[in-house]
Amino acid sequence: MTAPVEAQSAQARAMGLRLVAVALSAGALFGLSIAAMNQTVEQVRLEFVLSSLQQGFVVSGLVAGALLGCLACGALTDRLGRRQMLTMAGVLGTAAAALCAVSPDQYVLFAGRILLGFAVGVASTVGPVLLAELAAAGWRGALITTYQLALTAGVLLAFTVGVTVHPGHNWRLMFLVNAVPAVALAVTTLLIPSSPEDLMAHGEPNRARAVLAATRAPMEARAEWAALRSNCARPSKSALRGLFDPVLRLPVAIALGAGLMNALVGIGAVAYYSTLVFDAAGVGGGSGAELATLSVAAVNLVASVVAVGLISRYGRRPLLTIGLAGITASMATAGGALMAAGRPVTGPLTIVAMLVFITCFAFSAGPLAWVLIAEVLPSEVRVRVAGSALAGNWGANLLVALLFPVIVHTPAIAYRVGLTFQVFAALSLTFLWLVLRFVPETKDRTLAELESVLASRGRRQSPPTG
Repeated sequence: MTAPVEAQSAQARAMGLRLVAVALSAGALFGLSIAAMNQTVEQVRLEFVLSSLQQGFVVSGLVAGALLGCLACGALTDRLGRRQMLTMAGVLGTAAAALCAVSPDQYVLFAGRILLGFAVGVASTVGPVLLAELAAAGWRGALITTYQLALTAGVLLAFTVGVTVHPGHNWRLMFLVNAVPAVALAVTTLLIPSSPEDLMAHGEPNRARAVLAATRAPMEARAEWAALRSNCARPSKSALRGLFDPVLRLPVAIALGAGLMNALVGIGAVAYYSTLVFDAAGVGGGSGAELATLSVAAVNLVASVVAVGLISRYGRRPLLTIGLAGITASMATAGGALMAAGRPVTGPLTIVAMLVFITCFAFSAGPLAWVLIAEVLPSEVRVRVAGSALAGNWGANLLVALLFPVIVHTPAIAYRVGLTFQVFAALSLTFLWLVLRFVPETKDRTLAELESVLASRGRRQSPPTG
């Protein structure tokens, strides 16, 4: 009996390493892409002589492409499968990164950013879902948090490259670096199996059952197999139809809300424009603002490493409660400091508040948004609703990326930045209330168990009783 058990354990470890490699590649592609222009935006503006609106369009091109990728992802994934879509995202991301690096003008750069965004949109939708479907319940949260960890590492790498190439004209290197995780994503995805849901949908139940047996303990595999057989007979539904289904309404609403939460607590302003924010706060001139941005990215990476352990140990609800409370307080503090700009304390207080914000985001609204989207959705709506949730996320990010420089002006006016941060604080407080009111604990529950629990709650809450 020992040899088969050891062989199974070795197989599970090998599969785990492959899933981690996919998570790291997808997260790094996401992180590098969203931060690629944070410290090179001024170089691009000067080289291509961009107005504030044109600058916003170039920065937001990636977000627009990601939004398109999320919207198209559901139907394409139903036809091609999750694994194939993730491989395609890696190939497209590689080509788009090369196009951005050689762009002769803002129009080609904008087109390359849209294509890169499409790849990121597909990867951000399909990646966490595929990881959740191939991972056992006990380490599903940690695995998806590894995706968030790689995302923050990608942001830090982008900021580091930005500091390295400044003040020269090597901004193209920033975009070329995006090809590295894109290639890795295409390669590592080929090393993992198709998801059991895809195999069942394409008439291969024996392979689906084999994948479950290879990735889960026997009892969990049996439970997932029973749920999979039941779900495969149910037609796929869109997010809109799910909201009108009493059984699906709660998980669909949680997933859509999680996507918006991730974006609307203010992370876009930090990821895309933190250098402008620190400039407005008077942090030591241009180089001081860039170093402050680099410190935020470094703290984000360290906090994300810690978050892997926290999410493995503690529940989703307590981490979201503490994190969103800290996000609300830090955004309100930074906003107040910036609205009173000109005082000696403004710069240091803004830096501290941003460090607290990014720390809280790293163990709450950052990774747990992706975890909730992957965990709460039943298999028949998982990819389509995840695509809609990520589309909402990218749509919100698009508004931030496009409108933030217009609202705060370029160079940024401190009072306007502070007022915008107060809006983010109010939104964060709203999401905290929604989590406490509607989100159940999902830690250490199988996908089949969560589906049953949420369906039961949905039936009890329909029609609403107030």
